[in-house]
Amino acid sequence: MIDLHTHHNRCGHATGSLRDYVIAALDKGVTVLGLSDHTPMFAEEADQALPPVAMPKSEFPSYIAEALALKEEFAHSIEILVSTEADFFQGRMDPYSKALGSYPLDYVIGSVHMFEGHDIFDTTRWENIEDGELAAVKGRYFRAIAECARSGLFQVMGHVDALKGNHPKLGAVPAPAAADEMLRAIRDSGAVMEINTSGNTKRCGGWYPEHDLLERAHHFGVPITFASDAHVPERVCDQYPEVVRVLHDIGFRTWTVFRRGTPRTLSLA
Repeated sequence: MIDLHTHHNRCGHATGSLRDYVIAALDKGVTVLGLSDHTPMFAEEADQALPPVAMPKSEFPSYIAEALALKEEFAHSIEILVSTEADFFQGRMDPYSKALGSYPLDYVIGSVHMFEGHDIFDTTRWENIEDGELAAVKGRYFRAIAECARSGLFQVMGHVDALKGNHPKLGAVPAPAAADEMLRAIRDSGAVMEINTSGNTKRCGGWYPEHDLLERAHHFGVPITFASDAHVPERVCDQYPEVVRVLHDIGFRTWTVFRRGTPRTLSLA
């Protein structure tokens, strides 16, 4: 069992310490665990630009130090990967690249949380959007994910259709051309796509991405990895067996994980 996407109390909207997540993973028999809390807002001047969203910049060194210490402490029991989830802001990524490049990270998750002026989970963003516009909106979001992949800054693409999180009807809206562009961009960038089970914590339920996108990803040869996106320790590896069964039926046989940026494959079973 693997889980490459977890958070903890430093980010301001999760609970539990890093150690709590390691203990939860050990209790569930996880063999590879990624500690990947949100990066600070490195492109902003303030030390903590968004207190409920991300840790202060001044806290990031202690986060990495604690994660590395846990990696060493539990080396004989579980493989701990040290990571972070960074937001993608077109044209504003140099501060992120510079800051993250100074740490011994195993991988970086790239996610698009801010899209067209709104947080993707902000329910008010849909108040003035007609159903007939949803396909175009979804297509633009997929193209934003494609740009995130093309940046070359990330090894894992986070929750690639999470725009549906609090607007469930968006999940069934087709946007095949943009979806295929996104999947090819992920594959060609050398990154992988996570199967993220945190949709169950939002109104949409289920996983990110939709089943159709999983089948398309397999068609295009996009490597995958598992992500609970746990914000409480109890959700580590949430729904892992169900995800494995579905992916196996589609035709996937391996996960991809990273060690100091180098990909390696593990059996899906």
